[in-house]
Amino acid sequence: MNGMSDVASTNGKVAPNEAAEGAEVLAVVCRFDGAKLQWTAIGEPAKKVRLSKHSGKNWKLVIGNEDLSLAEVRSVSNLGPDFLVLDMFAKGHMGLKCEDHARLKSFLEELSKRRADYERFEQYEENSVQSYFQYYAKCTNQQNMLQDGVRTTTYRRAIVENPDDFEGKTALDLGAGSGILSFFSVQAGAEKVYAVEASSMGEVVRALADGNSFLGPKIVVVNRPLETITNEVDGKVDVLVSEPIGTFLFNERMIESYLVARDRFLKPGGKMFPNAGTLCIAPFSDAMLHYEQQNKNAFWKNTDFYGIDLTPAVPRCTKEHFRQPIVDYINPECLVSQCVEKRFDFATVSVEALQNIDMEFEFRISQPCLVHGLAGWFDAYFEGTNQTVLLSTAPWCPGTHWYQIRYLLEVPLAVNAGQVIEGTLKMEANNLQSYYIKLFMRIKGTDISSQNDCIDLKDPEYRFYSSANTYVPPGTGAPGAAQQQPQQTGQVMPGTPQSQLQYQQAHFAQTQSAAYVASVGQQ
Repeated sequence: MNGMSDVASTNGKVAPNEAAEGAEVLAVVCRFDGAKLQWTAIGEPAKKVRLSKHSGKNWKLVIGNEDLSLAEVRSVSNLGPDFLVLDMFAKGHMGLKCEDHARLKSFLEELSKRRADYERFEQYEENSVQSYFQYYAKCTNQQNMLQDGVRTTTYRRAIVENPDDFEGKTALDLGAGSGILSFFSVQAGAEKVYAVEASSMGEVVRALADGNSFLGPKIVVVNRPLETITNEVDGKVDVLVSEPIGTFLFNERMIESYLVARDRFLKPGGKMFPNAGTLCIAPFSDAMLHYEQQNKNAFWKNTDFYGIDLTPAVPRCTKEHFRQPIVDYINPECLVSQCVEKRFDFATVSVEALQNIDMEFEFRISQPCLVHGLAGWFDAYFEGTNQTVLLSTAPWCPGTHWYQIRYLLEVPLAVNAGQVIEGTLKMEANNLQSYYIKLFMRIKGTDISSQNDCIDLKDPEYRFYSSANTYVPPGTGAPGAAQQQPQQTGQVMPGTPQSQLQYQQAHFAQTQSAAYVASVGQQ
């Protein structure tokens, strides 16, 4: 399947790839006169001010003949029924005076709605955001990410092996963390790198840069969220680098900030590392996994718990367990068809397109089996001028801390070899920095189907730690297994099974903590 296929418009909403025209007003552009302390018309005739969207692109604010990205609009204020004030990062304050009060009100409502996609952290639950930044502000967790050998080595290769994209250039590293991608960019020849890190880890980036003489003069630490940057970044940059990737590519919704950085700070034709990502899905058959999930309600089958019959809670408990995606490594032998892919080009995809992601599929089953659900993973692409580097999390590749993921059907489908399963995977963004997922699967040409109507991507079951039956890829440490320390240095070396295991354990702990905080906040 090709990336970002068109989706029909429904319920008055505009599909991600459709062109559209939004609200429009005729307004006089005004500037604030500091000497007179009043708004004054700039002396030009009234202009059309409208919201517009080209096919496959973000919504834009069009003032006369000038197109402005909504990422450039910091805030909108209503000073009266006939006057709006736009506060823009590059242009400062601009007043719009319109005599048609009803149209201006409608314009304000739609502009505020469209801008919400660019106010990433304001639209999320406060507890979710707090947990997110607390986790990434700790050196221990940054260390664990650095010790994920597949991740770190692949990023370094992608950057250092593309010198034409970095030599003498200005780069911006979004979500810099420890600053490692900023440092790789300098190693590749970048003249200046803006290391944008919202958490207090920005202090560590500065310390490391100052402690390495070849880095210090070239690293500019911007210790605030990207969405709040004003004049800390001077103009546009030549290249963006970032590791905005979550489970199944889009969990944590960091890629949306990556796209905002593209719209605000990347020069036309500038490079992005990574520049694309692909979601991959395939049906799987795993009787042991399904049995484990089906029987996690065993406690609630107690008919005499201190004189209480607990069985009325069994259906609820069962649904809760099937609502959880399973995050672990998948034995490739469990896959019963070729995968379907959907590519997302980060250079062109819009922020709005990531609010609802649909994947339609057809799979020809290779063997008679019970299909227990859908497996998923992702690939990230670094298509540079000199080299193309691929970061794959597929089941047949070396294990990473992203693992793979599985979405279960409570009622599996019995399928013969050669039959086709069709259906859809629908992802709907939520305010917990993640997605709710709906899965529908049907044997083509029949009315036999099964579905899971609400899977919570933010609340996974980390089976790699919870089950003795989990699959462990070659070269990956088993959970809880004793690992031997490298001799002499006593340090855990990047890429070793132990370093990978440490990252996985820390990531597991953080996920469980975040899920707990979110659940408490909803009580």
